[in-house]
Amino acid sequence: MKKRKYFILLVSFIAIVSLFLFFNGGTKEEKGKAEKANISIIWAEYDGLTPEFAKQMKEGFEKKYPNATLTVISTPWNQVHDRLVTSLGGDNPPDLSIIGTRWVLEFKDQLEMPEKWVSKETLDNILPSIKEAVVNGKLLALPDAWGPRFMVYRSDLIQNPPSTFEEMLDIAKKVNNPPDLYGVGMSGKKYAELTEFVYYFYGAGGDFFARNPDGSLGKCTVNSEAGVKALTFMNDLVNKYKVTEPAVTNYTRDELQDLMVSGHLAMMMTGGFTPAILKAKNVPFKWDVSQMPYFEGYKPMTLMVTDSIAFFNSSKNKEMVGKFLDYFYSDEVQIPFQKLIGFPPVTKSASKDPYFQSKVYKVMTEAGAHAKGWPLVAEWTECTDIIWNAIGQVFLGKATPKEALDNAAKQIDAIRGM
Repeated sequence: MKKRKYFILLVSFIAIVSLFLFFNGGTKEEKGKAEKANISIIWAEYDGLTPEFAKQMKEGFEKKYPNATLTVISTPWNQVHDRLVTSLGGDNPPDLSIIGTRWVLEFKDQLEMPEKWVSKETLDNILPSIKEAVVNGKLLALPDAWGPRFMVYRSDLIQNPPSTFEEMLDIAKKVNNPPDLYGVGMSGKKYAELTEFVYYFYGAGGDFFARNPDGSLGKCTVNSEAGVKALTFMNDLVNKYKVTEPAVTNYTRDELQDLMVSGHLAMMMTGGFTPAILKAKNVPFKWDVSQMPYFEGYKPMTLMVTDSIAFFNSSKNKEMVGKFLDYFYSDEVQIPFQKLIGFPPVTKSASKDPYFQSKVYKVMTEAGAHAKGWPLVAEWTECTDIIWNAIGQVFLGKATPKEALDNAAKQIDAIRGM
């Protein structure tokens, strides 16, 4: 009788333990699988990047950290901002996102300080001069790409590249032979980046905002003499001299680049991504790079762009995110990544690789001495939209450059509460 009682108690105990294990994740092996740290990144589709690279990055990270999974949300650059806004406002925000550094002020309250989670070795290896995502003395994002803009030109057609925009116009008029070849490219369709306007604007000594005595940015000055000069010259290229591709308002930066790659542009102002594409495509014509032109009587000045990786404070796996960033900034990832996107490396160690000693990278390094970035204002995305609308009105003959830019400046001051 006692044996039977003990047997019943033993069976009951086993049943209870089994139920406990079932409702608490089963075996250790099964529980381990369930507890994998899943991190996600909104991954900007840089020109030159391949799906294979993202796949290899994911596989390499998950091999290094078997208890982690990486979700790569591949997104065209022109859609990154909108996707990020939507994702952060939803139920499943990303842990990380590649962003334009100029967006940092917009998202600053949602950002985690990477220095808390990334190793000192990684932080010290990143070039200090390009850590631009600093707000109130705090580094809020790490740079993943940087580079000044310059000119790419057909060296089989142009012996000496232009130093000034006036020289560029003269050359464009000589080589222009539509529809086979257009003298110079012009993107007139709204894009996440304010090209080509910024190249001409900076080349005329322009600044988007006045600087207050305390160093803060004041009223919009896009309608300054420099702004009107830049937009007037752009409009003349399109509508007076007709040395650009037709219907410029149909072309974004990416579509303009396609024209260059196909051999239909003699000159284009761009970044390191275009030479990377030209190399990858092994185009049948000769091309070269030179410094960005500027207007006669002004100092050389070009655009410096930095992109960053934002780390969001809503992440539930901050420690693993830090490990991913350590992995991302290792030479194993950085060297092939920068080769594909065409920018100079962001780390000291990758910069020593022989690949980055070519003329293209030399031109970018030299241009960095006379380059400036986008203004850091929280409303910059809206400002960009307003200026794009002004450019489109001028190209379509609906307003003069002065009228369009005066109106744009008023709208920008209004949204900034000025």
